[in-house]
Amino acid sequence: MKKSLISALLGAVGGAIGLPIAEGIFLFIGGQVWSRPIGWAIFGLLTGLATGITGGGQLWKGGLGGLIGGALGGVLLEAARVMFADPLMGKAAGLTLLGLSVGVFIALIVFVLSRVWFEVTSGKMRGMEFILDKFLSKEAPSAAIGSSPLKSDIVLADPDIAPQHAILKGEGAYFTLKDISMEGTYVEGKKIEVTRLRPNQRIKVGETEMIYHEKR
Repeated sequence: MKKSLISALLGAVGGAIGLPIAEGIFLFIGGQVWSRPIGWAIFGLLTGLATGITGGGQLWKGGLGGLIGGALGGVLLEAARVMFADPLMGKAAGLTLLGLSVGVFIALIVFVLSRVWFEVTSGKMRGMEFILDKFLSKEAPSAAIGSSPLKSDIVLADPDIAPQHAILKGEGAYFTLKDISMEGTYVEGKKIEVTRLRPNQRIKVGETEMIYHEKR
């Protein structure tokens, strides 16, 4: 809940800052249409930073993706305004394209530049990926894996997973995984207490299985 509020707040701040800047630049340079995307790029930047805070990606990656997506989306927004005879339809279509562009580029840049992540291969969240980069350094806080969004950083919707099930700790170049549950945490089919994770290992908590990926 706290992370969602932070994300919403930063998104709102992005919109509040981006639009006035776009309009200010637009008026300052004499009404050039291409100036407005600058403000939307700032909006995308702040949205990307919010994603970095609430997800597992590093801030600058989300910010870069949002900046690129916001700039491109701003161009598409202005093009839609011109294409549609109805101003309201043009603005609605443009805002849809803007949101899509920001979302796609944040996801794309964060994934392409990410080094470590979990891929969920079974259970209700099959297909989901959790970027782990910001937890990798020794100075970074540990990441709790569990079923409670209030108690865990990596949240898995699985009734057989404890609210806080395991702890992921970055050691600079690798992660250690520690079980803190009554149900158990399994790596390659073996119940563990604490273990160092290695690329392509399968981790099972509850009825959910994940693969740990590293990109060098």
